[in-house]
Amino acid sequence: MTEREWMREGADIRLLLLLYRKKIWISIICALAGALLAGGLYLTVHVAFAPARSYEGVSKLYLTFAADDDGDAYQYYNGYTWNDLIKTEPILDKIMEELADTDDRQQVKESITADILSDIRLLTVTVRTQEPAQTERILRAAEAALVRFAEEMVEFDHIEVIDHGQAALVVMEDETVRAVVAGGVAGFLLSLLGLAFACVFDDSVYVPSDLEKRYACPVLGVTFAGDTETGRRMLEEHIACVSKGKATVVYVDTSQSAVTIPEDGRKEDAGLILQVPYGRGGGKLLERWMREAAFMKCEVLGIVITGADKGLYRLYFGRHMISGAVGRQS
Repeated sequence: MTEREWMREGADIRLLLLLYRKKIWISIICALAGALLAGGLYLTVHVAFAPARSYEGVSKLYLTFAADDDGDAYQYYNGYTWNDLIKTEPILDKIMEELADTDDRQQVKESITADILSDIRLLTVTVRTQEPAQTERILRAAEAALVRFAEEMVEFDHIEVIDHGQAALVVMEDETVRAVVAGGVAGFLLSLLGLAFACVFDDSVYVPSDLEKRYACPVLGVTFAGDTETGRRMLEEHIACVSKGKATVVYVDTSQSAVTIPEDGRKEDAGLILQVPYGRGGGKLLERWMREAAFMKCEVLGIVITGADKGLYRLYFGRHMISGAVGRQS
């Protein structure tokens, strides 16, 4: 069987799930490792390299619009307008005058924002700096500047401060739990992905269908660990059916390191029964013996899986499980 054909075998989902039950500890360890890693990185970034603390103050001002020539109130000032306007002349100039030009103009500009949250008559001004006293100074200066601004603009009758904000420490939301959970889930999913890739490239022998997909050779049955003799007796009937009158049936243990067909198996009236060990590596071993048999022009009557896990077979085959051995289904 070529490598490309083997890759197209497809996945036996039931078998994969049964095999996974014994490897679930890998996923648990990966989930714990992912949780610890994510939690540790989060704490490192937000504690060891946390940005400097900042203080924020929020004031609210009520806008009273003047009437235009048609008697309607000016209402074209929105949130975007105010946020741009407060950072430029003439309002920013008035803020700097209130501060007596003791602060850096660019810093003041970056620290202040203005928004209309819902009602266009209610303006929210927010100032955030790294010092509580500085936050309140800029906030008071912005309030005074906006009151003066209204006195100069025909669009307003006046602007009134209805809530003087106070500087308060900005508390960063603790996302440690979310980071730990996200890391655990990511570790678990990555472990599943890794196990899936391992199964795709795994040539191990577990159930008869693993071999029947690869070789044009019948799987005569399975013997289980600790129950070899019982399994062997129950396989005799299957072996007789495929012997085709061969005078000699030779059992070959494919787990042997040297790939050499026994002398009896090379006779014209002989047939080979290849015994492949259950589990990891069995597929590669069998492949080597099949090549050797083809090279020596020896007939392979069938394959027997030895030392299988009876618990897995009971779960996999259910009521079709035969005590002692699983024979080839007719």
